[in-house]
Amino acid sequence: MDSLLDRVTRLCWLFAGASATLMALYITYTALRRYLLRSPDFYASEITNILMLVTAIFCLAYTQRLGRHLRIDLMDRYLQKGVRGIVRDIVATAMGLFFSVILLWQTWTQAWWSLQSWEVTTGILAIPAFPMRIAISVGVGLLCLVLIAQILRNLASLIRGRGMKK
Repeated sequence: MDSLLDRVTRLCWLFAGASATLMALYITYTALRRYLLRSPDFYASEITNILMLVTAIFCLAYTQRLGRHLRIDLMDRYLQKGVRGIVRDIVATAMGLFFSVILLWQTWTQAWWSLQSWEVTTGILAIPAFPMRIAISVGVGLLCLVLIAQILRNLASLIRGRGMKK
């Protein structure tokens, strides 16, 4: 299961990187078009927002998996080493899972409603909103799976560590 989760999150991370690259190329194109040809692209804002959403959502799970996210180490100074590990590896991850599950629940509710009502975006491009809303739910769902796997792994290593000390 761990290997499958690693492959799926890495694939999403690569997809997010491709989206960021495509966004950079598209922004360059629109800037050149606006300033050199004096012909602005009216869809630039909406297309860039969609690509930014894909970039942000699909990189979350793999970034969490790698442990390359931001961490506030204020408690590291004041807690003992054993307590610090429990707080960082289990309590903080469980809090992240709690908030991610709430986010998943709410985004899935909105995605389902958007799919049923065929909601379209309000802007120059009137495109269906449900693919973007479902993408958010998928990205957050992957983050939840990664957090669950990390909690289970950290609990197992904590139990093994205590078992070896006795």
